[in-house]
Parts: sequence; C-alpha cells; structure tokens
Amino acid sequence: MRILNRKLRSIVAIVGLGVPTTLLAVTMTSASATAESAATPVFVVHGTAAGGIKVVQSGQTLTFVFTETNKGPGSAPEDLVIKKISNAKVVGNPPCVLPNGTAINSDTPSCEPGSIKAGQSASIVITTKVTGSSGEAASVRLCLDNENTGAVGPCKKVSVKIA
Repeated sequence: MRILNRKLRSIVAIVGLGVPTTLLAVTMTSASATAESAATPVFVVHGTAAGGIKVVQSGQTLTFVFTETNKGPGSAPEDLVIKKISNAKVVGNPPCVLPNGTAINSDTPSCEPGSIKAGQSASIVITTKVTGSSGEAASVRLCLDNENTGAVGPCKKVSVKIA
C-alpha cells in the first residue's frame, strides 16, 4: 500500500471538498432558476379580423381584434403594442379592453391593461380604413411588450386580402 506524502494528502482533501460544494452550488442555482421560470406567466396572443372577414375593398372599414391570455402561473403587466400596419390607416383611438370587460383609451400604439393574472385576458380593438389596392393585403402586426423586463413577444400578424 502506498502512502501519499503530507502535501499531496492536503491537496486531495481540498479538491475532495471542493467538488461536492461546487455540485451543490450548481444544483441549488439550477433549482432556483427552475422555480423562478415556473412562476413566470406564459402569454399567448390571438388575433382576427372582426366578423371573420377574409376579403375587403379599399376604402372600407376593417376592424382587428387582438387578445393576450395569461396561461399562468404568475401575473405580469404585458402591453399589447401595434408594431406595424400595412395598407390601412387607424381610425380613432383603439380601445383597450381590460380583463373585467371595461374599455379604456389606449396609449396608441399600445394598450396597457396592467397586471394580467393567470387565466385572464385583455384585448385591443383596432379599427382601420383600408388604403391599399386590389391584390394587396391590409394587415396589423402586434406584439406583447413587458415594460419591466424589456421582453418583446410573442407577436401576431393578421392580414385580410384587398379585392
């Protein structure tokens, strides 16, 4: 049996203690990150042309409805922000519909409904006048924007063909 010298035994002891400590720290950090991400709400965005309109003529009014839904588990203040409008012009100030169904004026181009709890939804109703030509599409692209974190997304684009 070979006996290690005193210096080598000290090094082995230090390394032996360091490895489990490092593994414990990594495990705790990973568990903390997992718990944190588990409490983060998951938002989905749906959009449609009101009434299920598929084809519109230039000069007509076209309304888009976008809804954000918090699938849980936490809550967050996600804003619905109009990112791009093509071949149409917004008419008036799009109302922002809060989870309880109350409509408030939006801060165009964004609807700021406040903190949305798990299972709740908020919407923005965008009325436009179609300005494009036949063969083009009138469209609105909207994204969720979290002012607290700076995170943008998910996004949704809704288009309607112009006859």
